[in-house]
Amino acid sequence: MGHDSDKRLIEVSKVFLENGLEKAAEILGVKQTTVERKVRESKRRGLFSDSSTTKNKYIEKIVEQYSDDELRIIANGKKQVLESSKKLNIDFGGKRIKVGVMTDTHIGHMKFFEERMYAAFSEFHNEHVDMVLHTGDVTEGMSNRPGHIYELTHLGYEQQKDFAVSIFNQYTDSPIYAISGNHDRWYIKSSGANIVKDIDNEVKNFHFLGHDEADIIIDGKHKIRLWHGEDGASYALSYRVQKIIESLQTGDKPKVMFCGHTHKYVKLFDRNIHAISIGCIEDQTKWMRGKRIAANPGFGIYDITFNKDGVSKINETFYPFY
Repeated sequence: MGHDSDKRLIEVSKVFLENGLEKAAEILGVKQTTVERKVRESKRRGLFSDSSTTKNKYIEKIVEQYSDDELRIIANGKKQVLESSKKLNIDFGGKRIKVGVMTDTHIGHMKFFEERMYAAFSEFHNEHVDMVLHTGDVTEGMSNRPGHIYELTHLGYEQQKDFAVSIFNQYTDSPIYAISGNHDRWYIKSSGANIVKDIDNEVKNFHFLGHDEADIIIDGKHKIRLWHGEDGASYALSYRVQKIIESLQTGDKPKVMFCGHTHKYVKLFDRNIHAISIGCIEDQTKWMRGKRIAANPGFGIYDITFNKDGVSKINETFYPFY
């Protein structure tokens, strides 16, 4: 074996690693025992390591999939790459805006009722809202929690995405701006699929603003924030919203904040922030009932008037589902 060049030994070892012993022997036109001997010699000379070569293969695949900025984030210790939330500037041209708000639709779960979406769309149309806001958990996702699959009407990424696209494509009156929630991000965590962004790609007036939170700036100065989060609910309905408000830095405060995630309807005015937890479209699930967590299904329309100091008036209509 001493007469084999380093280059030849590395070549044989690479073919062996990528194809296995039997296929490598066939490709190289030698016996399997010959391949084994050359791989052993390569290891003895320090030219080949199963683990290092495998890592190099994975590194090559990672480099192909991510931008330089994303690779920098990974190198700095972030295992999951999420796009930054956007600050969307809208020149509304006035001091008043009317928004329709929904959250936690959980499209694909058996407790999602399609007719509720159309009832909301109908009311948004009748009230001539300027935009529709969705504060996350657009889809149910797949958690791999035992028994979760039996709660679904649409299984997996493709079915849930297509179902959501078919629903949102039927509302064309005004733009829909959405963030992802923790259920949507199950697909990112399991396979890297960004389902809310992919819905954006297939629905003309649907716009993905980012993960968990995003800001919409009206006339360059009035900030409306969408918020989801991955924390839990609380027994005191207002407690969660209150703690979110308390966590905001002074220079980062919005004028209005719409919250999702807990499936609760709560209004709170604190630190000059009008905060509304908007409830949900999905009904109470078996999991929620088992945890003794109620749901407040419904959606809202908010007629907001701004002045130089912030919000001067909000007229709210909440539409509950029973």
